[in-house]
Amino acid sequence: MCAREYLTFDDTWAGYLRWAHRLPPAPPPVTPRQVSGIAEIIGDFDAVILDNFGVLSLGPPVIPQGAAAYECIRKAGVAVRVVSNDGSKGIAAMCESHRARGYLFEEAEIFAGISLLEDSLPPSGNGYWAAIGLDPSLIPAGAVDVRAWPGEEADIDGAAGLLLLDCDDFWRKDFAPVLESFKRHPRPVIVGNPDLTAPYSDAMSLEPGYLAHQLADETEIRPIFLGKPFAPVYELAMRDLAHIPPERVLCVGDTLHTDVLGGRARGMKTLLVETGFTRGKDPLALAEESGIWPDFIAPSI
Repeated sequence: MCAREYLTFDDTWAGYLRWAHRLPPAPPPVTPRQVSGIAEIIGDFDAVILDNFGVLSLGPPVIPQGAAAYECIRKAGVAVRVVSNDGSKGIAAMCESHRARGYLFEEAEIFAGISLLEDSLPPSGNGYWAAIGLDPSLIPAGAVDVRAWPGEEADIDGAAGLLLLDCDDFWRKDFAPVLESFKRHPRPVIVGNPDLTAPYSDAMSLEPGYLAHQLADETEIRPIFLGKPFAPVYELAMRDLAHIPPERVLCVGDTLHTDVLGGRARGMKTLLVETGFTRGKDPLALAEESGIWPDFIAPSI
């Protein structure tokens, strides 16, 4: 974690407000109901969509209330989907990480923006794409040639497009050559992780969404965002649960502009927890400022 660049809450929040025009429009306001946690309301729903960072974990550490909440959800017999914006690893690796924390999800219950990569990348033969945060195992067979940038085999000026997956040890200052290249020659940009930040136990990291919006500000490019709050990842996650009315689905998350906005834009109910991005802040004040209102607010899941 020491290699990552960190953001402040104020910097990240200002970004979410400044770039809201690239997100789905905010649904009509609702009056949030304060609850103790998911156990208080689970009986009103037939499916639950869970975020990971800030809800189940803070990176490696598990949210203390997570184990009891997991057991409560399983005992209620509701369908479970974990929808993450993590662009650093594949679904199998995500499943292993959850299991190591005591959450026994199946791979078929886990979805992420990168689940849409196969349908988003062009076929091979169209030149190579540069990728920031590349894990080669994420690239589907038959897709375009994808090369890690920075790297010896990827010249940013020669790339046919840019794939933003994970920042890890990549900092904002490292992005300057990419910005200059894409200003001179606009090309497609696909963002596997639309988050601006991820809440770790003691800091908030820089994530690809921040870089993508910065690039969009300085070019005429409209990035393709694959994860929350955009509709396709929800459609994929709920494909086998289409018989459940949206109002019987509860989306649990820690961020208004991703988890709450994405769920409410699909007609689902939302629970904002205060253990991640919003920790130490007044959630009602944030909802008022952003115009994005959750149906429920709880101290933790």
